[in-house]
Amino acid sequence: MEYLTSMSASEAAAAIRAKEITSLELVDACLRRIGEREPVVNAWAFLDPERARAAARACDAATAAGTGVGPLHGVPVGVKDVIDTADMPTEYGSAIHRGHRPLRDAACVALIRRAGGIALGKTVTTEFAMYQPNKTANPHNPAHTPGGSSSGSAAAVADRHVPVALGTQTSGSIIRPAAFCGVIGYKPSFGTFAIEGVKTLAASLDTLGLLARGIDDLLLMYDVFAGLPAATAATRPRKAGERLRIGFWQPPFAPAPAADADGLARACARLAGVGFALEPVAMPAALAELNDVHAALMAYEVARNHLYEYEPPRRALMAATTSAVMEQGWRVPFEDYLGYRETTRAARAAFDAIARTFDAILVPAAPGEAPPIAATGDPVFNRMWSLLGVPALTLPVGTGPNGLPIGVQLVSRYDGDLALLDVARQLEPAIRG
Repeated sequence: MEYLTSMSASEAAAAIRAKEITSLELVDACLRRIGEREPVVNAWAFLDPERARAAARACDAATAAGTGVGPLHGVPVGVKDVIDTADMPTEYGSAIHRGHRPLRDAACVALIRRAGGIALGKTVTTEFAMYQPNKTANPHNPAHTPGGSSSGSAAAVADRHVPVALGTQTSGSIIRPAAFCGVIGYKPSFGTFAIEGVKTLAASLDTLGLLARGIDDLLLMYDVFAGLPAATAATRPRKAGERLRIGFWQPPFAPAPAADADGLARACARLAGVGFALEPVAMPAALAELNDVHAALMAYEVARNHLYEYEPPRRALMAATTSAVMEQGWRVPFEDYLGYRETTRAARAAFDAIARTFDAILVPAAPGEAPPIAATGDPVFNRMWSLLGVPALTLPVGTGPNGLPIGVQLVSRYDGDLALLDVARQLEPAIRG
């Protein structure tokens, strides 16, 4: 049944509608795959196989009756465990909330169910979606990290437990795990997908996104979350003979990875090799300070959003790395916080003026291959794009010297998401090689 777990969400939904497969067959195949691999990968915080099978049977009954068949009908989805689910625990990766049962689904989960999708289970997150590693391992080599904080979602999709999973990003929590695990990660423009019912980390940065194995699945999820059918996804019309304008930028605030693990250099070489013209992008020097701005602004908001968890004796149940971010946040003066917000607004305007002249800009996704499992990796190439709130997407570029995946990141102007997805679909075959 390997072909079932290799299906994309789009392929599976179409096959279920056509009655070529059943939802129960697909869910059973995913659960068997999880049973085989979970002892190694540890991608799941909670699973209830019989609940998932019952949901699949209900979908199959609706298929047979020709009623209530939505765009995601019968397809299993992984749900990151910072996202509320009424029928499963939501523990936010924390001992403080062990056994917590929300009263209702988050908006995104409700929309998935409304579209006929099956919330298969809760995928592992780092503690409060911050930096403390949890139990998940990289499916390509369990001695290495899958990244954070959407670790379980990235690993589950990469290892064929589910075709698509929900992630969140405040710093680099979708893009970096996708690069480390060899899947597609998509962080939309800030505010694109409803975030009600997602545990708040830093409200001006938190973004709901996706981990998948194909661009078409990202467009399918637009249908689920925004009511925009993938077939009608609008992109900018092009004149006959007009070529994509693709830029590239190596940020000066961090060294490029080693040549044999440099996803940006490899992607640019492959695109140039098949005839794409790439242009270096001149970014304002002030953008180099945005990582520091992001870190301080995020810490300020994290501290105030986690007052309940930070108070004794609950604080003792948190990891030291989690407490340290909150302590940093309490040291940020309010006047400085307002200054960071002003800096962010100016940087958004400056980047927007540049981004509007390109169809997409290639930048690093992560500093090479996944490091050892003791840490989740450095978000140095992700922070500024989260701060700017622009769409970002990871595409796999193959493997590095240790046989682990490497990726490249595509960014674009704010709210240019659908055009960016269209460009990514055109570039993907060459970038994958």
